[in-house]
Amino acid sequence: MQIMNKSIICICRILVYLCNSKYNFLQLFFPFIVGFYNFPYPKYNDLVMQLGISKNISKRKKESALIMRKQTKLVAVLSAAALLAMGASMTSFAAGWEKDDAGIWHYYDSDDEMVTDEWKKDGAYWFYLDEDGEMLTDSWVDDEYYVDGDGRMLVNSWIKTLADDEEDDPDDGGEHWYYFGNKGKKVTDDSKKINGKTYYFNEDGEMLTGWHQDGDDAFYLGGEDEGWRAESQWLWLEKSGLDEDDLDDDDNLEVVLGCTEDDDCDDEGWYYFQSSGKVYTGANKKKINGRYYMFNNHGQMLYEWINGTAKTVSSNAQLDGVASAGSASVEDMRYYNAVEEGWRADGWYEMDGSEDVGTDGDTDWYYVDDGEIKYADGGYKDEATYDEDGKMVYVQRIKINGKYFAFNEKGQMQDGLQYINADSGFYYFDENGYQKTGRVTSVECDDDDYTFYFNTKNGKNGQGYKGLKDDYLYFNGKRLDADDDYRLYYYDGDIYLVNKKGKVQKSSKKYDLENKGIAEDDVEVTISGKKVTKIKGSNFEYTDDELVAEMINEINGNYENVTDDMILSVPFIQLYDDDLYTYTEIKENSTPTEGWLGLNNPNK
Repeated sequence: MQIMNKSIICICRILVYLCNSKYNFLQLFFPFIVGFYNFPYPKYNDLVMQLGISKNISKRKKESALIMRKQTKLVAVLSAAALLAMGASMTSFAAGWEKDDAGIWHYYDSDDEMVTDEWKKDGAYWFYLDEDGEMLTDSWVDDEYYVDGDGRMLVNSWIKTLADDEEDDPDDGGEHWYYFGNKGKKVTDDSKKINGKTYYFNEDGEMLTGWHQDGDDAFYLGGEDEGWRAESQWLWLEKSGLDEDDLDDDDNLEVVLGCTEDDDCDDEGWYYFQSSGKVYTGANKKKINGRYYMFNNHGQMLYEWINGTAKTVSSNAQLDGVASAGSASVEDMRYYNAVEEGWRADGWYEMDGSEDVGTDGDTDWYYVDDGEIKYADGGYKDEATYDEDGKMVYVQRIKINGKYFAFNEKGQMQDGLQYINADSGFYYFDENGYQKTGRVTSVECDDDDYTFYFNTKNGKNGQGYKGLKDDYLYFNGKRLDADDDYRLYYYDGDIYLVNKKGKVQKSSKKYDLENKGIAEDDVEVTISGKKVTKIKGSNFEYTDDELVAEMINEINGNYENVTDDMILSVPFIQLYDDDLYTYTEIKENSTPTEGWLGLNNPNK
C-alpha cells in the first residue's frame, strides 16, 4: 500500500512541474494543488495601452491561446493517468516488512495479509514469523533452529542458552552450548569437527563436556565452556568415578572405565589422550615424546613406586601400598618419578622406599635404570650375611658409570664398611656411596674407629688388604693395633707382635705385653723374620705352638669366645651389634679347621 501511494504522489509532482509555467490553466482541473503561477493577462493589457504596440500583443494572445490548448490536452492525459493509478492502488499491494507501534516487525504478502508460522528470507538471512505474525528474536524455533537478537536464523554458529523445553522449568536453570549447521539445524546425537576441533552432542543437541565414553573408548571433552575433544596432550583431571550427587546435578556427566568413588586411584591425576582422542589405558608402559610412562587400566598415570608385575583392574594392584606390606620383591617394583613429572626414572634418586617391599619410611639412595631398581639380586643363603636379628643380608657391588657402589637386596645404596660375600671380602663405601681404595682412616666398626687399607690393583681393587704390607698387619683391610703397649696377634697360622700404631716388630727383645694372661712388662719375645716363635715372662714361657693351643682351648669351640682379649688376639670385624666375622683356626673333633665364622648365622 505504501508503494502505491508513493506512485500517485510522484505523478502529481510531475503535473505540478509541467504546470508551473507562466501559462497556467491546471487550476481548472486540480484546484487542490497549490503553488501554481497565475497567468498575468491584465498586466499585459495595461502594458499594451501604455506602449501602443497592439499588434505585438495580439500576436502574443494568439500564441498564448495555442499554448493553453496544448497544455489542456496534456493535463487531461496526465489527469487520467493519475486517476487510474489511484484506482489501481485500491486493489494491488507490494509484499514487505512493517514495524508496528510496539517496535515488532511483521511481514505482509502481496494481498496485504500478515504472514504467520513461516520462514521468510530477506537478503542472505532467514527470519521466522510466529503464529501471531511477530518476527521472533533470541528464540528457539521448533526446538531445532534458533534466531538471534536481530531475528536472523543461526547458521554455522554456536550459542549458549537454555533448552527450549527448560525455559519454564524451575528445576533446571542450566544453560548449554548448541551448534547449528549450514542449514540452520542444531547438531544432535553425533560428533562433529568444527574449526579443526571435535565436539560431541547428545540427543537434545547439548554439547557434552567432561569425561565421555563411546563403546570401549573414553574421551575428555573439556570444561563447561570448552567441549572440544582432547587430543595428543596431557591433562590433570579428576577421575571419572564421581559420587551420586555430582551425577544428579548434571545429566551429561559420565562414569568411564569402571572408575568408582572408592577405588584406589588418586582423586586427581595425569591422563594422556592420543591423537585419536582416546585416553591411554594399557596398564603398561608407553613411550610418549621419547619418554616412557606407566598407566593403570583406568588411564591414570602411575608415579613413584609401581608394582610392575601386578596389572589387575579390580584391585589396582600396581599402586604401591595396595599389596600386603613387604610381600613384593624389589624385582617387581618400578620407579617412575614424582607426579609432577611421571616419566620413567633414570639415574640416582634419594627417596622413601616402597610399601610393597617394606622399606617405606626409610629415605635412601636408589639407582634407577629406565625404571628398574638396581639391587643385590643374588639372594642365596650361602652368599648372605646376617644382621643382629639373624636376618639374611645380601649386599652386592654394582658398577654404575665406571664406579662401584653397594646395594642390598631391596635396592638401598649402602655406605660404610660392607662384607660382599660373592667377592669374599670387605669393601668400604664413603658417604656418597663411592667405593674407596688405599688407606682410609676413621672407618667405623666394632663400635670404634680404625684405619683400613683397601687394594688398589691385582684384580682385588677395593677389597680389604689381607696380611703384611709395609710392615703393617691387616686383617681384611683392618689394621691390627695394640691399645697402649704391644699386642700378640694370631693371623693365618702365625703370631705377630704389633705396637699401638700397628707396626710389626722385627727385633727380639723385651716388650710390655697387654694380652690376657700374659700382660706383663719386660717380657722376652723371640722374633724370627717378623714372626714370634717364643715368649718368656716372670712366671711363664710359651712356644708359638703352645700359644696357639692355649688360644684354641680358650675358644673351646664356642664362636662367641672369639675376641681380641685372649692369650693371642684373634682378629675379627664386627659389622652389627652381635655380629663377628673372623678367620681363624678352630678345633672340631680334635681336627684343626679354618674358615669364616658368622657367629649369629642361625644356619651355622
